[in-house]
Amino acid sequence: MTVLETERLIIRNFQAGEWQALHRVIEKYQASNFAQYDQQWPTSIEEIKKVTEWFASGDSFLAVCLKEKNQLIGFIGLNPEDGESQRVLNLGYVFDCDYHGRGYATEACRVVLDRAFTQLQAISVVTGTASINRPSCQLLERLGFQKIGEEMTSFKKAEDGKPIKFLAFRFALSRDEWDKFDN
Repeated sequence: MTVLETERLIIRNFQAGEWQALHRVIEKYQASNFAQYDQQWPTSIEEIKKVTEWFASGDSFLAVCLKEKNQLIGFIGLNPEDGESQRVLNLGYVFDCDYHGRGYATEACRVVLDRAFTQLQAISVVTGTASINRPSCQLLERLGFQKIGEEMTSFKKAEDGKPIKFLAFRFALSRDEWDKFDN
């Protein structure tokens, strides 16, 4: 069981019964301008229930909750990078747009990254985002990530069937850089 606390947040394992709260977060995200630059999240009630149960079955996806209300405002994923050992992790996050711009994502990601490098002994954490998603790029820069590459990619198709292509940035943060960074 993972429980991480900050001044304002509790970051913890999901509970299977939290599907409604996760559904709200996912629906708002899917309606955002940035969702077209990401994998499609399921939105049906049955699919969300399954995702919530899967999230609740392990430590890879953590619920980010306001401490004062125990209200789910987002989640953070920290998974082994494809083809890599447990020592290279991939960071992902989704936050309810009603809570953007208040520092919650920075606060939550900072404590999850600290766990990655101290408890999980990661040697590096990688992630990616659309170049047009300036808030996400700025968050990663605040956390100490460095841009290590870029590529044109597509996850979805437009209504006319053509791929929605975009420039994606790849970021990385090594344990050594994390240790030097002012956290």
